[in-house]
Amino acid sequence: MKTLEKVNYKGFIWPIIIGIVLYLITPIRPAGLSAEAWQMFAIFVATIVGCITKPLPIGGTTLTGLVVMVLVGLAPMKDVTNAKGVVVNSGVLSAFGNSSSWLIAMAFIMAHGISKTGLGNRIAYIMIQKFGKKSIGIGYAITGLELILGALIPSNSARTGGVVWPIVQSVADDGYDSKPNDSSRKKIGAYINFTAFHANVLSTALFITGAAPNMVAQQMAVQKGYSMTWGGWFLAAIVPVLILAVIIPFVIYKMYPPEIKETPDAKEWAGGKLNEMGPMTKPEKIMTAVFILAIVMWVMSSFIKIPQLNATFVAFLAVVILLITGVLTIQDALKETGAWNILIWLSILVFMAGKLISYGFISWFSSLVSHSLHGISWELVLAILVILMFYTHYLFASGTAHVTALYLPFLSVAVATGAPVGLSAMLLAFTGAVMASTTHYANGPASVLASNGYVTQGEWWKMNFVLGLIYLIVFGTVGTLWMKVIGVW
Repeated sequence: MKTLEKVNYKGFIWPIIIGIVLYLITPIRPAGLSAEAWQMFAIFVATIVGCITKPLPIGGTTLTGLVVMVLVGLAPMKDVTNAKGVVVNSGVLSAFGNSSSWLIAMAFIMAHGISKTGLGNRIAYIMIQKFGKKSIGIGYAITGLELILGALIPSNSARTGGVVWPIVQSVADDGYDSKPNDSSRKKIGAYINFTAFHANVLSTALFITGAAPNMVAQQMAVQKGYSMTWGGWFLAAIVPVLILAVIIPFVIYKMYPPEIKETPDAKEWAGGKLNEMGPMTKPEKIMTAVFILAIVMWVMSSFIKIPQLNATFVAFLAVVILLITGVLTIQDALKETGAWNILIWLSILVFMAGKLISYGFISWFSSLVSHSLHGISWELVLAILVILMFYTHYLFASGTAHVTALYLPFLSVAVATGAPVGLSAMLLAFTGAVMASTTHYANGPASVLASNGYVTQGEWWKMNFVLGLIYLIVFGTVGTLWMKVIGVW
């Protein structure tokens, strides 16, 4: 006898209450906000609360929010254009054309190929052989790998989804039998998974080409007369990032300790496993070649400006090559449910955040901040702006959208109060890089590593809150002093 699937109806209570209350007070909304902007804010907040209370899996929750948007008239199904063919109101179907979401989906399918061929096992055993005597050693090895990749791959999602996550998965699952969505996740998988995420945060902060939001900040800083160069960014970031690269894996190790702490026989065990595997198979060799090709093309995309040579296209190309060569089948791709789950919910949250911008909620908020900080010393103003920049990321599912919306208004406020333009530009830009230490939807890498079953949503939010404070303190103190030493301000 068939039965209905379980639904956590209690989880709907708070999202519905909060959403309805906010929606109903539209007539007494803050001055300067349109009714549509406030109503969009109400639905966005209710959806985020739903992602926390989880009445449905996150994909179902965000789809519900999307349907509500259409029902109340805040978004049509299809794009609405004017007489000249210009889109004046983007439809919900356009949400699923988000390039970052597709990049992550394709990276998941690539990761399946790395696992299926056994290449992931081989890499995992080599890492365990080299660094596996202690779990924290693997944490530092993954951090070092990310920092190197940050200079090479200009997409933080590509680094995590296409390179680091498959290695983490293989080390945890194949190397230590630490599986997601299982009590064994805390053997070592949860620790190295969460460490890998923060390694990505650090690699993003170290290089101006580390992620798209950095380059958006670079373009906007020019409008206030400040020029960021690759070398200047790297020099300003190197000291705080290296300090954090030492601190963060250790703090995670203490805060979220793996059950397996030492494996004195790891080298011999991993060596034995490599011997059992024997030489590389043909599928492994093809997977390796495609893997290297993707990395090379991701690197090239930061220097060669060809429309086709972007991170998302490279991921699509890699998957097609794997299909054509028989390394993967289309069934393999379709069965990679994590890819399609992320494609749905991340696309929707990014679309919702975009609506907050287009309806004017974010510009109203930045104007409110500007007026509220009038007459305060620049040091305090800059500190407040950095904190606001960081914590308003709870309202965004895209670092690029967040920086695009708030970076220039906040930089303008700081400079108008007398803050040095170099210090203000760099601190706000670094904040745009590390503000991912907030939610499980903060950026592409968070979407990959928070949804794979190794770290629960509650653990993710709690630990990220603590680590977020560490980022703010180190960049706000050490970073500020270091930039004074090297003459940024």
